[in-house]
Amino acid sequence: MENSVKSRKGLRTRAKRNDSVEMDALEKTCVSDTSDELTKERDYLKEQLVSALKREDTGSSQAIPLSSDSSHDSSDESSSDTVSDSSTSSEEDRKKKRTKKGERKKHGKKSKKMEKKTRQRAQTPQQVVARYKNILRHFSRGGTMSAAFKHAGVDRNTVVVNAPIAELYIAAPDKYKELLKNHSSQVKLSAFATQCAAVIQEDPAVQDTIKAFKASGKLLPLKRK
Repeated sequence: MENSVKSRKGLRTRAKRNDSVEMDALEKTCVSDTSDELTKERDYLKEQLVSALKREDTGSSQAIPLSSDSSHDSSDESSSDTVSDSSTSSEEDRKKKRTKKGERKKHGKKSKKMEKKTRQRAQTPQQVVARYKNILRHFSRGGTMSAAFKHAGVDRNTVVVNAPIAELYIAAPDKYKELLKNHSSQVKLSAFATQCAAVIQEDPAVQDTIKAFKASGKLLPLKRK
């Protein structure tokens, strides 16, 4: 009886030991598995970190050339703008110079035309009278006879030679008309002026009128040598 009881107790004790050993083994297995998983997870995280760092390095190295290219493009654009502005300004300067040169040429041509026009010789008695009146009008405004001659574009000697034509026209219009009727375009103005002077010399009344008109400013105070 006692032996059977002891035998049962021994069996129970061995069973407990076996269970304890199995539990220890199971715990070791679980710990080992957990350690392996943690190790794998750690390695994975390391790989991810390394990969991320590489990507950042690559991005930084690519960003530098882009910045350089951008600055290069900016400098190129600035240089291009400067060249463009310079060429534009120089072209504008050339245009201004051409315009000014053209204006000077036009002004010179106009001046020459006006000078030629004002210095055009009188060819008829009517033109002589018109020129004389122009000189008289300029002289009456307070200028000198020299300035009046210059304004009309004629010299003093020419005015003096042809003056009898205008003097007879102003002082004795009727006698002038009679003399003009017989005048031919083939006759020189100097010859017609001599005829007018002869008519004045033949009529003392006309001479007195001319003297009075010269004194009052209605005729030029010309003196013949």
